[in-house]
Amino acid sequence: MSRSTRSTRSDRTGPSRSNRSNRSNRSSSSRMPIDLTFGLAIALPLLVALALFLTTPGFGTGYFHPPTTSPLTRATLVCPGSLGSGDHTGVGSAGSGDVTAEEQGGSQSVTVPAGGVGTVSAGKDPVVITASGAAAPGLVATRFSTKPVAAASCARPRSDQWFTGLGAGPTHDSHVVLVNPNPGQAIADLTVLGDTGPIDVPALRGIAVPGHSSQEIDLGAVMPTQSALALHAVVERGQVAVAVRDQAAHLVGNHVDEDWLPAQTRPARRALLLGLSSGSGNRQLTVANPSDREVTATVRLVSSNSVFTPDNAPTLDIGPQSVARVDIGKLLESAGSEGVLGVQVVATGVVTSSLRSVVGGDVSLIARSQHSRTASSAIVPTGTKQLIVGGAPRVGALTVVARAADGRQLSSQRVAISPRQALKVSLPNGAVRVDVTPERTAFRGSVLVSLHDGDAVVPLSRLQVTTRVPFVKPGLPR
Repeated sequence: MSRSTRSTRSDRTGPSRSNRSNRSNRSSSSRMPIDLTFGLAIALPLLVALALFLTTPGFGTGYFHPPTTSPLTRATLVCPGSLGSGDHTGVGSAGSGDVTAEEQGGSQSVTVPAGGVGTVSAGKDPVVITASGAAAPGLVATRFSTKPVAAASCARPRSDQWFTGLGAGPTHDSHVVLVNPNPGQAIADLTVLGDTGPIDVPALRGIAVPGHSSQEIDLGAVMPTQSALALHAVVERGQVAVAVRDQAAHLVGNHVDEDWLPAQTRPARRALLLGLSSGSGNRQLTVANPSDREVTATVRLVSSNSVFTPDNAPTLDIGPQSVARVDIGKLLESAGSEGVLGVQVVATGVVTSSLRSVVGGDVSLIARSQHSRTASSAIVPTGTKQLIVGGAPRVGALTVVARAADGRQLSSQRVAISPRQALKVSLPNGAVRVDVTPERTAFRGSVLVSLHDGDAVVPLSRLQVTTRVPFVKPGLPR
């Protein structure tokens, strides 16, 4: 029995070892394709990466890069339509060359001399000014009229901007002008704030502006109201230049005076309004609160010596997404306000503001001008004018150069500027271009133009001479 048992065990054990050996051979042979696939999965990406590294410049560097700065080679400005007689448009540039001025009736080429001003002869429609090459850096333009006395800075299309102090009533009405300088259709949304909050106006939402065309909207026709208004213009698609034509109507004599309301790029806690017209009259200060909480705004006056708050200065409590308006005519005419060059609005939250003056039947409008640390310019008409500057954060100096149309230098002045003050610099009557260059500080400024029938304010514009170019790299995004 024992032999039989061992024999049986031997029989059982023998085949078992043989089977395990066969399974091992089959397993090793079946694993070979898996190992080969695994090796190819590792080797092929390495080979591809090596090939890209050897053949593609910059491969292996970081994927995200900041944009680079390069000289500006093309620039576009949009000028609103004419307001009256004596209309002309002046164009300047940091260099010299030809610019193209297009309006609905056709186009023309204008030569801009170095440091000088070229004149565009245009009709009633808006004008699109395009410059390339040497004439593109520092492109600046202004459109004027003499009857009524009015001025509008030609602006680059912006996707987001504010207009404060509009009207939609019988004696104070505003027209919104939208200009599309490109061939494709553009879409814009206009949001209106009133003295009790946002005003729902379906006609101002989703406004389609066809390519190379303009639209004008009379607020008094689509939303008649006596409320003080602020307008937030947002471009949803394409490019649109927005301007606001403001009207002051006289009920006796059926006379209407007009001027252009400057835009404000974004709300801020402080707003410096420079360029007060002379004389007595109605001066409406309008402050808009775009936030969701109540804001308190105080009014200060700015002179060549200080920034101060008179005893009778008003304080405005502005509700969420609302507008407040106050007449500061008596404040500016008081004995303590002599030599005042501007008005400053200081608020507990971000606001937008403007000052609308109706003096002797002429309307002039000012808003917060651009804050600049670099050279700024303004194209102005011939006649009496003064440069008003202020808003310096620290002590510095400004070099003010006035030029004739051919680029000749008519005057050059270097003035010191300090915080908490404004300065008035007289300019030659024949000057049509004003260049201001700061040293060790920043500033805000406007040119107050005084003609026999009224005043107009031309804000200084920063000269854009470079552009930001995004980094482009071959390869797939990560």
